[in-house]
Amino acid sequence: MKHGLSLLLALWPLAVMANDVPSTADAIVTAARASIEARLGATADEASLEVTGRPAGPWAAMDARTVFRAVPVVGRFPRERFTVDVALVRAGVVVGKATVGFALRLPSQAWVYGHDGHTHDDVDALALERRTVDAAGARSGFVIDPASLDGLRLKRSVRQGQPVSMADFERVPDVDNRQAVRLRASFGDIVLESAGTALRAGNRGDVVTVQIAGGTTPVKATVIERGVAELVQ
Repeated sequence: MKHGLSLLLALWPLAVMANDVPSTADAIVTAARASIEARLGATADEASLEVTGRPAGPWAAMDARTVFRAVPVVGRFPRERFTVDVALVRAGVVVGKATVGFALRLPSQAWVYGHDGHTHDDVDALALERRTVDAAGARSGFVIDPASLDGLRLKRSVRQGQPVSMADFERVPDVDNRQAVRLRASFGDIVLESAGTALRAGNRGDVVTVQIAGGTTPVKATVIERGVAELVQ
């Protein structure tokens, strides 16, 4: 009996610690989840937030005086998978740290591509549609108003159903590579104009190389407006 009592007393601190771990872990997860829900704001009700990694213990001597402070998520947010660091603080002193992993789905209405698009497709050639997508899975922010895409073109290929992002676009240059241009040359009051082909893209003020129609040697010209360049003297 004495031996059994001694063994029980020896194991008792471990039992207390083991019982403490789940409650402390739950408090850490609750603090981490609350910080994410607060950041999601009004969209938190539609979000699906799943814990993918619970914090490991044990944490000894945790009590009602312990405060659990979640650290803001660093980087793009919302995103599909991320971790939240939580500091365990008592009397102003950090007595422990833990990390909680999450997976997030955030349904949202957004503009998407109605069909596949290719590099340098003009925005007018794209069929945009409104659909429900997962905002957490998007590479970057959604385009709110398609009118903001006026004068732009795709700078990379896109897939049907992919959310429309400003990062997918670039400005259409005033003179594009291999584009037919009007080449002007001024000699005093005399202005001559001929056809040519730009050998590189450029915007107003840029110097580009132009191959004059029927000529053999390319010339340098300054872009002065869309589709027009002036010979560099």
